[in-house]
Amino acid sequence: MARRIAVLMSLVLLWDCAFSQDIKTIALVVPFSTGSAQDIYARMLSDPLAQELGARVLVVNKPGAGGALGAAYVAQAKPDGQTYLLASSGHHLAGALSHQLSHQLSYHPLESFSGAAFTGYSEYVLIAAGDLNVPDLAAFINVIKTHPQTYNFASSGRGSTTHVGMAAFLERAGLQMVHLPLKGTNEVINEVISGRVQAAMVSALSIQPFKTDPRIKLLATTGPQRSEYFPKLPTISEFGFGKFKWIAWTGLLAPLGTPEGSLQNMNHAVSKVLKDPQMKSRFGQLGVSPSTMSNQDFNKFLREDWTHSVAWVSQLKITLD
Repeated sequence: MARRIAVLMSLVLLWDCAFSQDIKTIALVVPFSTGSAQDIYARMLSDPLAQELGARVLVVNKPGAGGALGAAYVAQAKPDGQTYLLASSGHHLAGALSHQLSHQLSYHPLESFSGAAFTGYSEYVLIAAGDLNVPDLAAFINVIKTHPQTYNFASSGRGSTTHVGMAAFLERAGLQMVHLPLKGTNEVINEVISGRVQAAMVSALSIQPFKTDPRIKLLATTGPQRSEYFPKLPTISEFGFGKFKWIAWTGLLAPLGTPEGSLQNMNHAVSKVLKDPQMKSRFGQLGVSPSTMSNQDFNKFLREDWTHSVAWVSQLKITLD
């Protein structure tokens, strides 16, 4: 009897081992540290994606060099459909800046990847210090225009999306402010609260806890239409600045050469996950609007975004100095 039990146990273990070897492990690479916005986003996606794909989905953090280390890791990975980069707007901006400064990357931000799945976008919010006493964006523009190079704005670092986005708005509005690069969004918001910094452009997620704080004045959002999360805030375009749009997008990129079937499978799985009402609600709490598109449309979007990023960095003369 004991021998039969031992034989049965061995067969079960062999079956489990064989079954485990059949399950693929997919790496979802986040080019920033644990606890970052992209890391939170990736971990929200990983479990439902695993269920849809019938695979293990592991979130792998590869921080460093403003996201370049993680991007390089994925670009150099085997194109077998098992490694993806959770990329965002900063992926192209950082690459465009390196391109302008003739800094050699080990990969090309556009040409080294294939778009697998667009996952969503969020707007930025233009904020001002409460003690600047401006009731709206028009009053803010008037104050800054009357005193050029007197007031400062902060960003989460030179060449960051918050730096380039604010610089793009100032250029469009014909305003001059002094740039103060800081180490992160939390520091930016704290400096605006203190009044040491007069303005900033920050993500919808980061400003959510402060939207009723009297020490900060929310002036406008940067999307093409009003944000569902800040419906009372006008867009910058509503103040006569054409079709001004500055959004943060996220999506999954695979190494160039990844089989089309793998890209389509990932795209289909992401689409199903993001259509779930509970997932929509969870992402909404982060200020993210889940959105999907086909592989072809996503790759077209990536080409256009890269072109725009290069143009903005060149036009605004963004440097790291």
